[in-house]
Amino acid sequence: MPPHTNMTPNETSLDASALRERRQSQYNPLPHRLAEGENATPLEVVGASASDKLVIMMVGLPATGKTHIARRICRFISFFHDIPSQIFNVGDYRRKICGAKMPASFYDPKNEEALEQRTMACNAALSDLIDYMKQDGVRIGVFDAT
Repeated sequence: MPPHTNMTPNETSLDASALRERRQSQYNPLPHRLAEGENATPLEVVGASASDKLVIMMVGLPATGKTHIARRICRFISFFHDIPSQIFNVGDYRRKICGAKMPASFYDPKNEEALEQRTMACNAALSDLIDYMKQDGVRIGVFDAT
């Protein structure tokens, strides 16, 4: 029987169970956990320190996937690198302050009262992000705004 066309030359010599295990490990990697205790690799060896922090700013046009990408980044970093990460979505803060259903006039730049409320939501999210980043340890904060 000829080998499957997607197989590499090394995979043709493997039996079915070994091939299945090999592919499963490639597509379902385990999360990375930093070692602790006296056998732990110092963070300096891997190019980091115990106080490294990163802020990612997601800005752009509405409905272009900023929040989706922010969630993907945080999920990846948390799962594979075991680094605390949090998203600060200005839209969530705006909905808490102003309510969920706002008319289109709320987003008009000439509407000064609404502009003040939107600025207040942005400042609240930024303030929480700064407080989060001041905590000890390695961490990532994502500021998600339009």
